[in-house]
Amino acid sequence: MPRHGRLDAPGAWHHVMNRGVARRTLFESNHDIRTFLCFLARAVRAGRIEVHAYCVLSTHFHMLLRSPNGDLSGALQEVQNRYARWFNRGRQRDGPLMRGRFLSKRVGTLSYRCHLVRYIDFNAVDARLVSTPALYPHGSARWYARRSGPPWLTRSWIESVVRRQSPHAEFGPASYSSTFGEPLSPGLRRLVERRTTFPENAVDPLDELIHAAPPGVLDWMRRKAALADGTKVGYPVSDPEELDGFVALAASARGDWHIKQSRKSLSAWPIVRVGLLRDLCASTLEDAASRTGMSCNAAWRAHRRHRDLLTNDPEYSRLVAELATSVLRRCHGSMAHVVAHSAS
Repeated sequence: MPRHGRLDAPGAWHHVMNRGVARRTLFESNHDIRTFLCFLARAVRAGRIEVHAYCVLSTHFHMLLRSPNGDLSGALQEVQNRYARWFNRGRQRDGPLMRGRFLSKRVGTLSYRCHLVRYIDFNAVDARLVSTPALYPHGSARWYARRSGPPWLTRSWIESVVRRQSPHAEFGPASYSSTFGEPLSPGLRRLVERRTTFPENAVDPLDELIHAAPPGVLDWMRRKAALADGTKVGYPVSDPEELDGFVALAASARGDWHIKQSRKSLSAWPIVRVGLLRDLCASTLEDAASRTGMSCNAAWRAHRRHRDLLTNDPEYSRLVAELATSVLRRCHGSMAHVVAHSAS
């Protein structure tokens, strides 16, 4: 019986990626890519994994996978090993081909899963290989632009999402494009890439937060702010650059905003900025200090004030919760309506 850790939990969704060792080319020809996909198809036919979205480029690949039986780790390792042996044998070389085992990140929310479909689809566009995802021959977007594709591509979940958005309740290439055909914003793309560097966490709050009203966001922020200082807490749910821009706009619109603490009058905006970098972007206090130009001690004090004000100052907590809600909706709004009408 397999031992199921987080990676191999039955039914779990994963964003899987890998690159060639030492930045070498992983796939030197179309035939190489087709061979790799054939090995992948074997694992699908054996019932070990489901492939829902993929994009294979010359130097790397991205895939959205699900393992019904909790065998993702073993299945992917076997696919990679088979391909590496085939590649080395045909070129009379030896040694590792891929950079390590592979990187896999658990996908715990429907909203993030939808973001990943678009991220994977636009990988070839971002590499300037094609103008639209459907034109790239080695990605799943090509097949979703048709009514059918290879039998090893599991289309059921993505087609169900698309059907819920279609006025005719049916799947078609045009309805796929209207659901997933827009690229991620620069901030969302940075958010996806940043999440790949974070350790696995038990709970991703994204689905809850992007639909929450300010009181719900405030409740989450109060729990978040109470966690230990100086560490990366949970998953980021917003991009620091987009957050900074939004806070700057809010500060410009509202003007000076001061709060009283210990007989002092302090500008609220540096406190808000550090607090939201911490809460929404999972920034460490060192990261927040660097972005705001503060010392680490000043950032620590700002975060302590933010935490206290969320609990003890009704006006501060209301305004910050409204601001955080606006940041989340601005960042994730393009997918919010999709998630609202889709079942996991």
